[in-house]
Amino acid sequence: MTEVKPVIGLEDVFGTRARELRRLQHKLFETYADAGYEEVIPPLVERPQTLNTGAGRFLEDQTLVFSDPADAGLLAIRPDITPQIARIAATRMQDSDELKLYYSGQVMAARPDARTGSRQQWQTGVECLGLSGEEGDVEVMHLAALSMHAAGFNAPVLQVGHMGLIQAIVSESSTAMEVWSKLLSRRSPEDMKAHLQSESMSQDHKDALIVMVSGQADRDWLESGKTLLGDEFNHAASELMHLVDTVNTRLSGEVEVNIDAAVMPRFLYHSGIVFSGFSAGASQALLHGGRYDAMMALHGRDMPATGFSFDLWAWLDAV
Repeated sequence: MTEVKPVIGLEDVFGTRARELRRLQHKLFETYADAGYEEVIPPLVERPQTLNTGAGRFLEDQTLVFSDPADAGLLAIRPDITPQIARIAATRMQDSDELKLYYSGQVMAARPDARTGSRQQWQTGVECLGLSGEEGDVEVMHLAALSMHAAGFNAPVLQVGHMGLIQAIVSESSTAMEVWSKLLSRRSPEDMKAHLQSESMSQDHKDALIVMVSGQADRDWLESGKTLLGDEFNHAASELMHLVDTVNTRLSGEVEVNIDAAVMPRFLYHSGIVFSGFSAGASQALLHGGRYDAMMALHGRDMPATGFSFDLWAWLDAV
């Protein structure tokens, strides 16, 4: 009998682990329903252009594309669900000016994760569309905190940044944003210094990148950079600080919120506030989120959008 081996990076789940996933999923669904959110279940397969619209090359490298034997053309297995929510909001749910949605389903990356070797996630998340600026950001960040509490994480923390900060600092560089994102996520001053040797930007901008990658880009640093890094940086910094003040006031005792200008999203389609969730005892970020208004506009519906997502498998392991 021929032995059929599982695909590397994918796994079967059954027994206790399957029951634990469903139990946690049910807790989270109750949390989202109580907050007025409705479930949406997108298909596992999409057209590649749907996944790439507004996300472009940031998702393209992780998307597994194949030719449909039923003559539907090229199809793709989703590596991320948020672009599907953008499509649904722009096409199937046009009658609603405000959409509050949650989802939970499997996604698959074209390449294994460098840290875990896995190609699959059980992505779960929340998307809030139609609420602009601070109102939507505060609501989504509150749900992120409630999600971590529901899963049993202690002392949840949200590290909050703004894509406008890094965009302003590297605006004169020809280096792609994916490269800057990887450098900042690596948190290695040595790697950043080595890369900056080939950059022609001002010394103030280079110094700012070193501070960010060193984990020192907090509120005091934002205040001090206002006279050095330009109007676009100032605007993003002011928006970030005001949001964090508002969240700390409204959610006092529920979650700790800190500024970290070097926070990078999981995928680079975000265009404003971004945040990552952490908890005591968890060595890696538990969730990623932020605003993606620009992607909605490219899907044909110009409306504000913000949300967050996480891997349910990773949460079970971390808990």
